[in-house]
Amino acid sequence: MTTRKTTHKSLPGLVLTYSLLATLPLLGGCNNNTNSSEAMSHLTRAETYKDQGQYRSAVLEVKNAIQKDPDQVENTVRLANLYLQVGAAKQATELLEPWLSEQPDAVALLLARAYVEQRKHLSATETLALHTPASPEEQLEASLIRAEILRTSGELAEALALYNNLVTSNSSSTEAITGLLQTQISMGKPEQVIETADQWLAANEQAAEVLYWKGVAQYRQNQLEASSDTLTDAVGVLPTSDIFLPIRRSVLSALSRVLTEQGKITEAQIYNRVLAENTDTNAREQAEAAIAALKDGNFDEAKSILRDTLKTDPENEQAAMLLGAISAGTGQLEEGTQLLTENLDPETTSTQFIRAATMAQIDAGEREAALETLERAVKARPNDNELLAMHGILALSLPEHQASGVASLSKAISNEPDRVRFRLALARHYIRTDKPEQALGQLRMAFTSNPADWETTSAYLSVLFQQDEKQEAVEIRDSLLNGYGDQPRAVLLASLTDVRLGNQNEATKRLETLVEETPQWQAPKVALASLYAQSGEREKAIDLLVDAATLAPGSIRPLQQAGRIYVQDHSVDEAKLWLDDLAERHPELKTDTDTLRAVIAINQGDLAEARPLLSQGANSESPTAIRAYGQLLLAETQAAINNKQWAEARAKAAEAIALEPESLRLALLPVEIAQMEGKPEAALSALDAVEETYGEVAVTMLTRAKLLNHQKGAVPAYEYLSARWDATKNPELMPTLTRLAAKEDPEAQDHLTQNWLDAAPQSPAAHMARAGWLMSNNQEVAAVPLYEQILTQQPRNIAALNNLAWALRKDNPERALQLARQANQIAPDNSAVLDTYGWILHLHGNHAEAKAMIEKALALSPENSDIEAHLETVKKRL
Repeated sequence: MTTRKTTHKSLPGLVLTYSLLATLPLLGGCNNNTNSSEAMSHLTRAETYKDQGQYRSAVLEVKNAIQKDPDQVENTVRLANLYLQVGAAKQATELLEPWLSEQPDAVALLLARAYVEQRKHLSATETLALHTPASPEEQLEASLIRAEILRTSGELAEALALYNNLVTSNSSSTEAITGLLQTQISMGKPEQVIETADQWLAANEQAAEVLYWKGVAQYRQNQLEASSDTLTDAVGVLPTSDIFLPIRRSVLSALSRVLTEQGKITEAQIYNRVLAENTDTNAREQAEAAIAALKDGNFDEAKSILRDTLKTDPENEQAAMLLGAISAGTGQLEEGTQLLTENLDPETTSTQFIRAATMAQIDAGEREAALETLERAVKARPNDNELLAMHGILALSLPEHQASGVASLSKAISNEPDRVRFRLALARHYIRTDKPEQALGQLRMAFTSNPADWETTSAYLSVLFQQDEKQEAVEIRDSLLNGYGDQPRAVLLASLTDVRLGNQNEATKRLETLVEETPQWQAPKVALASLYAQSGEREKAIDLLVDAATLAPGSIRPLQQAGRIYVQDHSVDEAKLWLDDLAERHPELKTDTDTLRAVIAINQGDLAEARPLLSQGANSESPTAIRAYGQLLLAETQAAINNKQWAEARAKAAEAIALEPESLRLALLPVEIAQMEGKPEAALSALDAVEETYGEVAVTMLTRAKLLNHQKGAVPAYEYLSARWDATKNPELMPTLTRLAAKEDPEAQDHLTQNWLDAAPQSPAAHMARAGWLMSNNQEVAAVPLYEQILTQQPRNIAALNNLAWALRKDNPERALQLARQANQIAPDNSAVLDTYGWILHLHGNHAEAKAMIEKALALSPENSDIEAHLETVKKRL
C-alpha cells in the first residue's frame, strides 16, 4: 500500500480536485446478481488501468465489479485504495465506514489510513485498535499508520523514534522514509532532512516524495539553486496519471515558489499555468468575494455568495461552516446550527469554527450536544488550550459535568500558567460551589502572574472581603498603588478597597483626583457619588451621577442610583417631575428617564401609565428599556392571571419570552398559567418543552416537584426530588427536599442534611438545616460548631445566634447570655429570641428580668405551650 500526502480542502480555493468523482459516468443497466467471473474481468482491467496511471478508468472498472459482486468487501477495499492513491481520503472513508462493524479485519487498516490522511488521528487510533495484522506487510502498514498518528498529533519525538526504526528495518520503503523526513521537517531540522534524504536516495531509486521533502528542506535553508535542481528532478520522476495527484501539486507549487524567488519568473509561470488549470479558480474567486464582503460588513452579500458556492460545490465544508457561522451570528440560528454541526469534524475542524458551532448549539439549547463536540475535539487535540478552556467553561455550567470542567481548565492552566482568565473562570466556579479557599488559591496565583488584569484582580479583592481577609486586601491595595499608581484602573480598585476597609477620607480624596484627571470615565464618578451619599452630601452625589449617566446613555444604573438618592428627600411624584426635568436638560437621557418613570409606574401597579412610556421597548436598542418592557409584560401577564384572563396571559407571556428568549424565568410562565388555569397536563407538557431548551436545571426540577405536589400530593413530589438529588447532587434542591422529608420521610432528614452539608460545605443554609436536625434530636453539642460556622459568615443571623445561645446555656452560660442578648438587640420583637433570652437570664438568677422577657414572648405567641411553661417555672422562683 502506498502512502500519499493529502491535500485538504480550504476556503481560498486550494480545494481537493473532485474531477475523479465528477467525471465518472453513472453506472447503470448492470445485472445485480452476483457474477464473480464478470467481476473478476472488471478487476483485471482495473489493475491494468491503474498500472498505466489511468485512475478514472480503473475506478470505473472497480465500481462495475462492485455492482456485479456487491457482497465482496474486497472490491470496496480496492476502490477505497484507489481513492487514497489519488488523494480522495474522505471518499475512501465514506466507502469503508459502513463495513467496519461487520468486516473489521478487512477494512480497519485501510480506514485507519484514510483517517490519518485526513489528520483524524483519534479516529485512526480507535480504528487501528480493531485490526490484528495477519502478515508482515500488514504489520508494517499498521506501524506506518501508528507513526503517522504520532506525527500528526504532535508527538514528534515518539514519531521520530518509530520512523527511524521502520526505515532501519525497511530500508527501501518510500512510505517510511517520507514519514521520517516529514517528522524531521516538523521538528525544524532541515539539515537532517537533507542528509537523511541523500543517504536514502544513494541506496534506492529516486522517488518524487523523497525529492520533494529534500527540496523543501533546501528551500528552508535558503539553498534556492539546490532546491530548484532537486524539485526539477522530482518533476522528472512524478508518476504519470490522468488525475492531478497531490504529490504533483506539492512538487509544482514548491518549484514555482523557488523559481519565483530566484527571479526566474518565466519558468515559474509555466508551472503556475499547470497549477491553475488544475485548480477550481471559480471556487477561489467566490471565496475571495465572500471574504471581501465580510470585511466590508456586508453579511447578506457574503451569505449569498457562499450559498451559490454550495450549490455548485455541496461538498465544500469550509464554505458551509463559514456560512453557518455568519448565519448563526446574524440571527438565523437554525440554519447556522445545522450547517455548522453537519459539516463540523471535531478532530480536524479549526478551533474558530468549533467555537462558532458550539456557541450556536448552546444558543439553540443543545448544551449537551455542544459538550460532546468539545469532548471529542479535546480528546483529539488534548493540548489545544482554547478547546480545553471552551470545554471547561461549558462543562462547569452543567452540574453533572463539573468535574471534567475543572479538569480541562486545570490542564489549560498547567499548559499556560499566565493565562489568568482561565484561573478566573475556575475561581468563579469555586465561588459558585462554596469553595472560597480554592477560589482564592487561583486568584492569588493570577494576581502574582498579572496584577494588571483588572477584572481578575477585582474578583480577587471581592473574594478577600467575602472571606474577611482584610489584611490581605490591604496588601493588594498597597501593591496596586506602589506598582501601578499611574494607571487609573489600579487607582480605582485601590480606592474601592479603601471604601470597604472604612478608609472613606483617603478613598474620597483619591477618587476626586481621579474624576478630575479622567472626566470621561464613568466608574470613578459613580464610586465617588456613593461616598458623597454616605456622608450626607446627597445633592453632590445626584449631580455627579447625572453627569456619569450622560457619558453613557443607555447604561441606566447611575441614573437609577441618582433616583434612589433623590427619593430619600422627595416624594414619588416629585421624583417623576425630576425625571421629566432631566429629560429636558439632557435629551440624550430621554429613553432612560422614560424607562425609570415606567418602572416606578409598574411598581405602583399603574400599568396603563407605564405602557406608553415603553411603547418602543420591544424595538429599542437599549438593553435596559428592553428589560423594563419585559418587566411590564410580566406584570401584565400576572394581572391577566389574577383576573383569570387566560388567553391574554398566554399572549403576554409569549411576547415576553420572544423579547428575552434566554430568560428561564419568563420561559416558565406558560407552566404557571396552565397550572393556575387548572390544566395540570398542559403545565407538565409546557415544563417538558422548557427542559428541552434549557436542560434539566434546579429551577425546572423544583417547578416539577411543585406541580407534582399540587396534582398528586407530597409523596410523589418527594420521591421525584429525592431521585433527582441522587442523580445530580445539586444543592439547590435541598431546601425543598428537606422540607418535604420533614413531613413524608422524617428518618431521611439525618442523611439528607448531612449530604447537603457535604455538597455545600460553605452554605449557611446547609449548616442551619443540619444543626436544626441535630438540635431537634437532642444532639446540641454536635450542633454548636455548625452554628459557630454560620456566624463567621453571617454574624447577625438571628436564628443562629438564638439557637447557639440555647445550645450553650449549660456548658458555656456566659457566652450563651452574650449571644442571647445580641439576638434580642437585633430582633427585640421575636418571641423565640425573647423566650431564649428570658430563660438564660433565669438560669443566671435574673428571675425578674427573665419574667418580663418571657411575658413579652408569650404575648407575641400566646398559643406556645413551651413559652407558657417557661413563664410558670420563672414565676415559681420569684
